[in-house]
Amino acid sequence: MVKPRQPVKLSKASRLAATSAAAKRAAATATPKEKHVKKAELLPTCVDCGIDISNDVKALQCELCPTDAWKCAHCLGLSDEMYDFLAASQEHGLHWFCGKCEKIIVEGSGSPCIKLEGTVQKLVDKSHDIELQVSAVTGNVEQALMDVNSKLEQLMNEKIKDIEQKLLDKVQSIEQTLQRKVENDLLEKIDGRLRKIEDSPAVIEDIQLRLEHKVDQLRNNMDEPVAVAVQGLIQEDKAEEMEIEHRKKNVIVHGVSESEAEASEDRISDDLAVLAAMFQEVKVDDIQVESVVRLGKKASDPVQNPRPMKLVLNSEENKINLLKNAKNLREKREGGWSKVFIHQDLTPKQREARKPLVAELKERKANGEKDLTIFRGKIVKKRSY
Repeated sequence: MVKPRQPVKLSKASRLAATSAAAKRAAATATPKEKHVKKAELLPTCVDCGIDISNDVKALQCELCPTDAWKCAHCLGLSDEMYDFLAASQEHGLHWFCGKCEKIIVEGSGSPCIKLEGTVQKLVDKSHDIELQVSAVTGNVEQALMDVNSKLEQLMNEKIKDIEQKLLDKVQSIEQTLQRKVENDLLEKIDGRLRKIEDSPAVIEDIQLRLEHKVDQLRNNMDEPVAVAVQGLIQEDKAEEMEIEHRKKNVIVHGVSESEAEASEDRISDDLAVLAAMFQEVKVDDIQVESVVRLGKKASDPVQNPRPMKLVLNSEENKINLLKNAKNLREKREGGWSKVFIHQDLTPKQREARKPLVAELKERKANGEKDLTIFRGKIVKKRSY
């Protein structure tokens, strides 16, 4: 009978090994005839067919019976392949009980089962008590280690602070000593020079004249570069203001395909037609374009890599309206408008000042921030309309 449960006795291999070892010790002191007889007496036999259960016989031992009963695989009805498969599988361990013990186990009323159940329950209770004790001891040890660690950290911090304070005091003392030494040496030198000057009035007058002349030279040399620098800054500011004023009605449009027409007049007409359609998409039909020009060198494939366009509009107010409504182009999936981007025409100084803001904006968007834009030199949240 094959019973798939956890074994409670030694395995077949362990018992056979013990039997084999005992047979070897007995054979070492016996005569050849006695050795053969004793070997047969030491080996267990199958309870059905009576065959000796040696190392090369596949058999199972009763795991409960105190009489050490064995039964070979042949009498169990197991082929060698099936026995090897089950014996090698950890999931299907082989267990066998003789008829008497099997009846006790099946009925569950025998004293061995009752004792076994009691023993198992005692082991379970004892295991639970041990777990509780180990848990309590572990908690106490962990708390003690935490307390020791806390005290060590406190002592280390106090020691480090004490050493730092002593080092600071020492450094300050050295600095004060050096400062006094330098001051004393300097005062002695100045005092010596003053005494020499006081003894010679002519020397004092000559030194005074030379100092006044030197001061005048320094003032003249300094005033001229400063005046030139200030004048240059003023001129740069005026030039920048003029450039901003000149560009106040301009916008730059990216992403509009270039016309393939040969004549420049035809290409401009095609661009104006596309712009009129774009103005209609963003609902600014009343905008008028005074001039349009493509910026940069024409690419080998102008359709795929179009140059940006600079538009000069008829008023600054129309420029502001166009920029305000142009953000809706990215939401237009039809007509290719989602690739079009419009911004105001910035001066070189304005573009240079905008670069770090653009980099910061990209980084903040990459970190998950949303609805950000650049407005008047700052990154701000977009207004919700």
